[in-house]
Amino acid sequence: MADKSVITQYQPSITEWFAAIGEEKESEAFRKEDNGKVDRLEFLYQTIGLPYERPEKWEASELTDKTQAWTKLLTERGDELCAIRLVPKKEGLPKIRNRGQSISECYNNWYLKQDINPDDYYAFVCPHTPDLVWSAIFVVNQEAIFGEIIRGMAAQLTHGDTTEKLIQFRYDFQDWQWSGSDPEAEQQIKKIIELIKVTDPAKQKAIADELGIGFSHDYLASYFEITVWPGDKIHYIDINRFLGPRIPTPPPFVKLEADDSVLVIGQVAKTGKATGRVVIVKAEEISDVDFHKGDILVCDNTDVRFIQLMKKAGAIVTDRGGILSHAAITFREMDKPCIIGTNNGTQVLKSGDQVEVDAIKGIVRKI
Repeated sequence: MADKSVITQYQPSITEWFAAIGEEKESEAFRKEDNGKVDRLEFLYQTIGLPYERPEKWEASELTDKTQAWTKLLTERGDELCAIRLVPKKEGLPKIRNRGQSISECYNNWYLKQDINPDDYYAFVCPHTPDLVWSAIFVVNQEAIFGEIIRGMAAQLTHGDTTEKLIQFRYDFQDWQWSGSDPEAEQQIKKIIELIKVTDPAKQKAIADELGIGFSHDYLASYFEITVWPGDKIHYIDINRFLGPRIPTPPPFVKLEADDSVLVIGQVAKTGKATGRVVIVKAEEISDVDFHKGDILVCDNTDVRFIQLMKKAGAIVTDRGGILSHAAITFREMDKPCIIGTNNGTQVLKSGDQVEVDAIKGIVRKI
């Protein structure tokens, strides 16, 4: 499915989120990092056998010119589902991508309609499945390994559009903690993480020298995104060296209970406290809502249409989403206290309520 579809047009890449809040330098740095992820994954595949959605790399001009080799691929494999990524050779050009169609459909109905100079792009043709079993995001740093796993598509995690039960985890290299009980999720995460444990000093040095990535307790220290296909086929789909250091280690899980004053409980995406007036905002009402500086933005989920409200908000509370979504990363950059994944914030809270958002404990209290 193309990035500009109705489903994803308001949930762009992290680089576009940064551009939307005025962080142009950061946006360009992330864009450059993102454009190089295939090379990093290929190096790890060659070095430690890390499985990933290994693409076939083409010059975009080969597709445009419909060379003999490309014509052969269309003839022999045109019915295969694919993802095609157009990765720029020059800085400043956008990466363009499409997934979920056959190679022939993607080529004829999408690629040939792109207004690009093919000499400026590589075309990566990747395998694709519409039936992901699991998706996960996690960070490894010197303190812990922490992240989230969910059944189904990865967009639930990156976009915060969670429809399945999201399980958060934290491993301090001694003990595991889980936000909820799901033995299958626990087993899957442990298998995924074991793939980035490197005990060979020579391989650790090779990775550090080539990629500039360090290790924590023999685990690669970075930010990772993963999908699991039918048949328990694990694919690492991203390794980002910039995001990991920007995401603080969450505190150990503490079970909280609602009471007469605690109305809402969720996960802390950005620590801090704020008091103010609740304003419930639906996406279709953004342009008409009466929202003032310091108000508490409460919504089902945020996307780029909410940027101006997010900038004015004293704090943000959402029903859905996880702590490693693009929006949650943006909240931290904006230094906005935020509690996400409450499940019921928009139902329990009412516009006009005066509340305290305690984004240290992960609670909203009526005052």
